[in-house]
Amino acid sequence: MDKLSPAVLQAFGLSSRGIKKEKGQYLCNSENGLVKVHITNQKPESILMQHKIKEFLVDSFPETDRFILTKDEQPYISIGREMYIATAYPSPQTETNLENEDNIIGALLALAKLHLASRSMPPFGLPEAPLLTDNYSKKLIDLTHASKLARRGSRMSDFDVAFIKHVPRASQTINKALDHLEKTNYLSLHSLAASQHSLCHNALKEENLPVVNGSTYIINFAYATIDIQLCDLAAFIRRYAQRSSRAIPITCMLETYAKINPLPNNAIDIIYPQLIFPWAFAKLATQYYSKKRNWTPNGLINSMESVLDEWDAYDEYVDKMK
Repeated sequence: MDKLSPAVLQAFGLSSRGIKKEKGQYLCNSENGLVKVHITNQKPESILMQHKIKEFLVDSFPETDRFILTKDEQPYISIGREMYIATAYPSPQTETNLENEDNIIGALLALAKLHLASRSMPPFGLPEAPLLTDNYSKKLIDLTHASKLARRGSRMSDFDVAFIKHVPRASQTINKALDHLEKTNYLSLHSLAASQHSLCHNALKEENLPVVNGSTYIINFAYATIDIQLCDLAAFIRRYAQRSSRAIPITCMLETYAKINPLPNNAIDIIYPQLIFPWAFAKLATQYYSKKRNWTPNGLINSMESVLDEWDAYDEYVDKMK
């Protein structure tokens, strides 16, 4: 896609002047400011669902990327085999930096506001997230299968050797997470979340947390589900702990979130198992032993070495929250 079709620009009411291309997307001018346009592989029903969510949140949580509607009042347009979406692009903006404490605090406050604003939201066709307990049990089975594959070859790679050495620790950690969840009211909370249509964003990555004039936005609801909102909070804390110097204690992050959206008494009991689960190790194993992997073996080996090097420090950081 070297340039935007005039039909796309006309459909969204955008100017053909001053268009900038950045990272496979286009920044275009409109009467109401900059608009981001790009091709998407999302299905129309998913785009419509996200549009409904954002419009529901518009008054209580305006810090998101609302869709620009076409002249036919649709949040997308199909041109040939390609589908385009356009969203407002408030500027100037930068991605959240996980090493910047102000950015982390801003993201936590924004997440709490989003969760609070989504209360009493209609389901809008959102899928219900699977149970963590089911997911963890499946991952345990997958690791056992991968372990058999690693031992089957006549000549083991460096990845095989590292994986076989550390898979017992990963398996023990998964069992520990399952034991913790079984001692909580997780199942009843999951059922409650389903009955209340509790929104989880599920993709709290740096690029989905832009900072605009000091305010943190939360954009891109493509992976949103109905789930316990503590899962969103746990996922963000885990990303921070895995990708930063871990300068902010977990207890401080929980307190920051709770200033806006108070936490239930057993919040730590639900969050802790999610933090100790060896997500990075299990993900790399799946990628390496999958015939459909996209990463090169050398890249996966380097990533595994990084995970193993940080494992002890990560666990020590998480254990301080108890």
